[in-house]
Amino acid sequence: MLSSARPRTLLDLIHSDLSLRCLSRRERVALGALCLCVLALLAALQHGRVFLGDEIGTLRCLKRSPTYILTHFDTWLSMNYFILVEKGVAWLSGAADWRLTLLPMAAAVATIPLTASLALKLTGSTRTALIAAGLAAFNPYLVAWGPAIRAYSLLVALSLLAINEFFRWVRRRDWWSGVRCAAAVLLLLIAHLNGVYTVAFLILLLIAESISAGFSNGRRFLWQARTLWIPLAGVAIIVGAAYWRLLPDIAKVNREWGTDTPPTSMGYIPQVFTTYMGVGYVVWLSVFLLLAGCWSAIREKRALLLLCGAIILAPILMSLQGVSVNTSAFARYLICSLPLLLILMAEGIDWVARHVRIRGGAVVVAWCLTTLIVLCWMPNTQFRFFAKKQWPYAKVAKFLHRQMQKRDVIVSGWNLGFTLGQFFDRQQDQIMLPNDYINRVANHLDAPAPGRVFYVTGQAILNGRKAQVRHFGGLEVTTYRGATARALLQQWSDDLIGRTGGRVSAPFETDYQLLALLEEQLSSGQSADHWRSLAERCRAQNPARAGEVPRHLEKATRAVIFP
Repeated sequence: MLSSARPRTLLDLIHSDLSLRCLSRRERVALGALCLCVLALLAALQHGRVFLGDEIGTLRCLKRSPTYILTHFDTWLSMNYFILVEKGVAWLSGAADWRLTLLPMAAAVATIPLTASLALKLTGSTRTALIAAGLAAFNPYLVAWGPAIRAYSLLVALSLLAINEFFRWVRRRDWWSGVRCAAAVLLLLIAHLNGVYTVAFLILLLIAESISAGFSNGRRFLWQARTLWIPLAGVAIIVGAAYWRLLPDIAKVNREWGTDTPPTSMGYIPQVFTTYMGVGYVVWLSVFLLLAGCWSAIREKRALLLLCGAIILAPILMSLQGVSVNTSAFARYLICSLPLLLILMAEGIDWVARHVRIRGGAVVVAWCLTTLIVLCWMPNTQFRFFAKKQWPYAKVAKFLHRQMQKRDVIVSGWNLGFTLGQFFDRQQDQIMLPNDYINRVANHLDAPAPGRVFYVTGQAILNGRKAQVRHFGGLEVTTYRGATARALLQQWSDDLIGRTGGRVSAPFETDYQLLALLEEQLSSGQSADHWRSLAERCRAQNPARAGEVPRHLEKATRAVIFP
């Protein structure tokens, strides 16, 4: 419980003497069981899962030399030292497979006790700490990134570790505690540069503490703080040396993809919140519990106000930097704030439970609310398992390997081709965008066809189509062949007309763009502009393509005509 004496300084609000050792044996067993459950959940989620999205970028970076990894920076090679460690794992295991997920999953599991430890220090309540751990264990966004071979789960765990170690130093203020905190900060910044926002929060706490202590006490505090800032100065030198050669590339990537004129809008925050918490009733319940937690912070447990400061600091700094990306990227950039939001929600649950006027009802209400939140999150987690069956990329790749001959090619939109590329050694020769294939045969339409085309798309209704089609869950592979390239393209065009049937739906955008290109080569009667108009209407129905794209990225986004 909080001390009755009035805190002398800002950091005296923290229960820095509390740790997970303060939990009872039963509570520690419950926390351990929670960690085991999450480990089993992540293992089940990873089983049979193929790498997706930026994870494939990681796989491509693993093919680079260690020297290249440490001296270049781009949109995928943005967590250089994590990728270097994963390259070591791939070298030791002899393959870039599920073993690459072991480090991210270990970090995801470590997030649970670290969240509990921080909640305990900020609230002094073991019940709030366990509730926060439970929310962190089953939050669908954290679960989704748990097995991903990107550094985001490490970013979360090391951010929590750095804050915990900082509060440990606050109580002891000795050299060992300072070195431990500095080591956590070093690992955080080496894992991912976005850890700088957590470091900025810790530095602001030091500054605020020296100001709140007054002039004379502030000078004494700064002298005592040498046990921290001297190790941190050493960390700054190491981090500077680690990233010095990358600064030109970092500036270039930020200029081309990630920044706009500062200050940039923070209107993305509601969308990021729904990305973290889900949609529907669970959002309003989460908002209510978050507000209850903030109310408790204002009235009772004022140490949580520091948590509020940490949550709002990162978006403010990003705005002042001019960071401007799409909502999904903002959600990743701010992922360190998610456990802090969950701690505030856990305090909100505990606050509501404490105000229930039923004897012994507080415990029941607290855990019923926690269970309700987790149950509302379950559909999002179940969707991850459903997606493995609905989009069986590995089965499609196996089928293609079995069917393809020397001159055959795979044609698909960018996303599907990018995902399938992990299964092919010569992906640049074997997988093509539709416009690249058409440009390849455009000058030889009456020559013999170079080979068959395997067109990989999302599933559609057959509608009496004559082409050979194989279905794999939500994917389909259509095979086109012809004596000449013109005959092959004509068969392709006729099949696409039957496949789309003039319907306007987001998945048909690629098909209509392709029909426009085919029409330019075949001149079969319908204008290319007609098909492009239908493609634009399909694009408008896809939120990922039609909206939430920053102004400076609109040109690059629209340039991808086969998404």
